[in-house]
Amino acid sequence: MLAHRLTLIIPLALSAACAHPRIGTGTGGGVGGGETRGAPDESCLLSTGAVSARSPTITIGLSDAVDPRHAPVPRNDAERIVFRHLYETPVRIACEGHVLPELAAQWTKDDGGRRWTFRLRDGAQFWDGAPVTAQDVVFGRGGVGYTLGAPDKSVVALSFAKERDDVPALLGDPGLAVTKPAPDSSWPIGTGAYWATSATTTPQEIRAHTTHGDTLVFKFAASGDARDLLDAGVDLLVTRDRALRDYAATLQNHTVVALPWDRTYVFVTGDAGATRLDAGGLEQAVHVEARRAEGDFWWRDIRTCGIARDTAPPAPTNKRILYARGDQTARELAGRLAALTHAVATGRAPDDFSAALASGKDWGYVVALPRVTADVCRSAKDLLPSWPAAFTALVDTRPTAIVRRGVARWTVDQDGRFISPMKFRTRLLISFGWW
Repeated sequence: MLAHRLTLIIPLALSAACAHPRIGTGTGGGVGGGETRGAPDESCLLSTGAVSARSPTITIGLSDAVDPRHAPVPRNDAERIVFRHLYETPVRIACEGHVLPELAAQWTKDDGGRRWTFRLRDGAQFWDGAPVTAQDVVFGRGGVGYTLGAPDKSVVALSFAKERDDVPALLGDPGLAVTKPAPDSSWPIGTGAYWATSATTTPQEIRAHTTHGDTLVFKFAASGDARDLLDAGVDLLVTRDRALRDYAATLQNHTVVALPWDRTYVFVTGDAGATRLDAGGLEQAVHVEARRAEGDFWWRDIRTCGIARDTAPPAPTNKRILYARGDQTARELAGRLAALTHAVATGRAPDDFSAALASGKDWGYVVALPRVTADVCRSAKDLLPSWPAAFTALVDTRPTAIVRRGVARWTVDQDGRFISPMKFRTRLLISFGWW
């Protein structure tokens, strides 16, 4: 590892609005005509020094594995960054909650907000050159309380049972990103400015290109130690590890930026007595930056989603607390809870953990949930158990961005994504939160 004799700590902060993100309060795009392509909200920019020239290649370090089969819906922070640059949703949500154009260029509101019409941007196409139609956006999609239609090849109609004053943020949900299968069954073909294929992907890195000759290089830590990525000169690394954050603060020409609180860990159980669990002090039990969970959590009231939770699972025959293997924070929390309750903490592979949570046969589960979601009902269906469960919020966590100064201007979206300088020709984007 390279030695660094000089210590330079640059204090940097996001705006207060970004530290407390909100959904559905923006007016981006406007009602009655909208706009063509929105620039990032200036309040969501990270100040990381002057940029004298635009670099055609940006390198981003990744601490987690990336599986193209998960695209376009990410399962970890690394997939959030990669997928965000490859795939587009109809709109995107800036850090302050403003709805901005993406695949949809403009929109109008009718019938008091019960009907919204979104017009796709001119020339929208897949990576293979095929045009994107409204049917590509709406096919097989919909949700609780709304329907999607395609009255014209370039028009998406969104209808609600009740009036909506604000531009619907649910069209920024990653589950509505537009893709189609690739011939080689690798990366799904998307509509974003960057494209990747099996030929541009190796165990060491993923190269994503644009038609303008710009390149994003997503580089993995071959040694498993993310500090090596920083020493190798990556332009951006997002981490939740406090030790890595502290190491980055000793490096020259780097800025360390705390991003919004985006994830809440909860204890889920069918045992009503377990709701008396005291979650105080658990923020000291984890290796990431954490605080005691706070806020008005979206999962507390999902009655309008129509998800039946009236069938209780059989009483557990063990006092076991499960967590998703590979999530170190969940493991640390499960271990501490097990010590406090005389239970046993046990890890499961992510898919096995999801199946176990759905069955409800164990005493408890440590589950990571996004603090903000574009579509509450979809998130409830995908992430919460279908049996009557008690939830105890444990801790909130947030990531840190480690940025090499003078390379690009970085913009934070509400869901944790960075907009690249090539995506808007000048800036890069960070996003965290929606799953």
